[in-house]
Amino acid sequence: MSYHVENDFSLQTTLKSLHILYIEDDASIRVTITKVLHYFSDAILALESAEEAIKAYEEFHPDIIICDINLPGMSGIDFVKWVRQFDEKSQIFLLTAYTDKEYLLEAVKLSLVDYLTKPIDFTMLEKTLKNAARKVIQHKTLNVQFISGAIYCYQQRSVTYHNTIHSLTAKEVKLLDHLISNQSRMTSKEELQKSLWDEDMGSESAFKSLVNKLRSKIGKESIENISGVGYRILLA
Repeated sequence: MSYHVENDFSLQTTLKSLHILYIEDDASIRVTITKVLHYFSDAILALESAEEAIKAYEEFHPDIIICDINLPGMSGIDFVKWVRQFDEKSQIFLLTAYTDKEYLLEAVKLSLVDYLTKPIDFTMLEKTLKNAARKVIQHKTLNVQFISGAIYCYQQRSVTYHNTIHSLTAKEVKLLDHLISNQSRMTSKEELQKSLWDEDMGSESAFKSLVNKLRSKIGKESIENISGVGYRILLA
């Protein structure tokens, strides 16, 4: 079923279930802001570098990313560029002490929710988080039942099938989301590969393996395939 935000309370409830990735190299700031973030969400991953975030990305499945621009090693801007190679839906906002408009213009091109200047105003933080949550749920169906009887729970990134809960990888979530978004039509293999691997189309075997693994979790009959035409998700 589709989810509709009718009031501030329901928005806060949804925000509680969304995954927030927070990257900040200053330990004291990170501890303080993490405590604040736990007021809004039950799923917070706070890290000190972009390199750590890259390693944890697939397992954590962030909905919202809060990233300091000025990080050691890979910068916040470069991290967001890395994310946007394969993830266009995560809502991202940057924390910055910079006031250089040209520098921030580069960030704006990366489809950000917003940017906040330090020191962080907690009222603005709350407003930005809620705005990000609103954008997430505008484009998500949070619970979907497939023709096999399997139920996909977006909030948990899992599928319940035959009384067993199966966790989904980031690639499986991305494939499933793309199929659900285009449920009324056949989606070509090439389109799916491009959405999964961007310009690097990925190997034929990697794509088939991904489809087969997803089918094993949601039921083989839930993904229709016509050779030479494409794939379509079948909902209950």
